Amino acid sequence: MKLHYYKAVAFITLGLLSPVCFAEQVFAIKATIYKLENNITIDSQIDETLKNLQPIHQPQLLASLNKSALIEIGGDEQLTALEIKTNKEGSYYNASMKLKEKVDSQWESITSFMPNIPNGQTVYFSRTFTGSVWLIKLTGKRYESIELGQASFN
Repeated sequence: MKLHYYKAVAFITLGLLSPVCFAEQVFAIKATIYKLENNITIDSQIDETLKNLQPIHQPQLLASLNKSALIEIGGDEQLTALEIKTNKEGSYYNASMKLKEKVDSQWESITSFMPNIPNGQTVYFSRTFTGSVWLIKLTGKRYESIELGQASFN
């Protein structure tokens, strides 16, 4: 009798949890990109300064664990690329930012790389490039399914 009870409980548990257990885990990345006219050098002033500014882009992407995801934004005169890759557990990710801008009909570019960013931590990329300060506020968090990752963007 007990054996049938345990089999029934195990079957019900597996039936209820199987969509969660077999769902693909993803890492959701939110980036907010600003192009600043002046230098901001003190970290404690960054969030206060950003409250008064409008971002030029706000890309969002989902990356499968242990795989790269790339988003490129821009056009004929300016391009911003953001690439991330998580480890297989989703406990941290690496991020690189590339800025390209056409100056006097020639492309100029700069790349920044930040390794081992912990799950859930917000970091800032900041580069002075072609007379402006570019700042990307980046937050990445692991989710148990694509649906939960997409819902985090709202």
